[in-house]
Amino acid sequence: MLWNLYAACFDLVAGLAPYQDMLDEVVAALDLRPGMRVLDAGCGTGALEARLAERHPGVEVVAVDASPAMLARARRRTWSASPRFVDGDIDGFLAKEKGQFDRVVSVSVIWALADPHRTIEHMTDHLAEGGRMVHATPRWRFRFDLLVVRHLQRARGVRAFLRALGLLPALAVAGLLNLALVLRVLSTAWRDRRRWQAEGLARLFSRPGLGPIAIRPTYAGQGFLVTCDKKATPLV
Repeated sequence: MLWNLYAACFDLVAGLAPYQDMLDEVVAALDLRPGMRVLDAGCGTGALEARLAERHPGVEVVAVDASPAMLARARRRTWSASPRFVDGDIDGFLAKEKGQFDRVVSVSVIWALADPHRTIEHMTDHLAEGGRMVHATPRWRFRFDLLVVRHLQRARGVRAFLRALGLLPALAVAGLLNLALVLRVLSTAWRDRRRWQAEGLARLFSRPGLGPIAIRPTYAGQGFLVTCDKKATPLV
């Protein structure tokens, strides 16, 4: 229910300059080539899909999300070559999926998973040898207000600045909904802060066949970009 409400204002958040910068970093980290098959685990309203369609039209994208409202907004975008949108949670999708992916990606999803260890294991199983996972996820002590300030600082000209100021009430609502979602996750996983800390994320992704794990700041310092490859099995 909360995710469906969040869908109504999510595109405002995705339109913030720091979020757009993060998408650029995610796309660069994916290191895509034509013909690759990409899984977006938690696609939301399709912001990443729009960027991929613009810059890498030759890749196949499967985009999964558990929020019908998010997916409805994603499907309403104008697509030259539409991604395959799938309604459902990522664990359920991967349990049925038989194929593998050259890339697995998520943006602001790891923190919200019911069991991140299990889901990452499923993602690893469906990642092709030599494939790559890229995940952008917020850090502990996240500062939503800082993202808004950075966005205002990037506004060029008086009109752009005033237009950005006009979005503040809606962004405040988005921030409150985001906080409600975080509190819901914390109510069941208060002691498990791995998903919000660099050290914890490194442990979370440390599993046979993955590595090396690279973690660096993104999202105006309010998140982490996690990148790791699946090692190819040497031929005997």
